[in-house]
Amino acid sequence: MPFPKTFDLEKSERRKESGMSLAPLPRKQLLELAREYAAKIARRQGWVTYDDVFFELLSQGVNPITLGNAAGCVFHDKEFIFTGRWEKSRRISNHARMNRVWMLREGKFIPRLV
Repeated sequence: MPFPKTFDLEKSERRKESGMSLAPLPRKQLLELAREYAAKIARRQGWVTYDDVFFELLSQGVNPITLGNAAGCVFHDKEFIFTGRWEKSRRISNHARMNRVWMLREGKFIPRLV
C-alpha cells in the first residue's frame, strides 16, 4: 500500500471516539444545556436540527459559538436518533450546508412541511 499511514479505518474510528469523548469536557454544562434545548424542541415539533438548537441558544442569550467542537456532540447521545433526513442550514454562515434531522428515541417523527 503506497500510503500506509494515511488510511487505517480502525485507527480512524478510535481517534474519532477519543476526540468525541474529549470535546465536551471543557464545555460540559453548555453542552448539556444545548441537549436540553434540543430535546425540548424535538418534543414540541417532532424533530430538531442543530440550527434549531443554535437559534434557541441565541434566543436565551447564550453564544452557541462558545460550544466550539463540542457542538458536534449535541446529538451524540442515546436520547436522539437520526431520522434519515437532511435539511439545508438556514444560517448564512453555513452556506446552506446539509444538517441532519434528529428525533427523540421515544418520539414519533413528524415530517417538516416546507
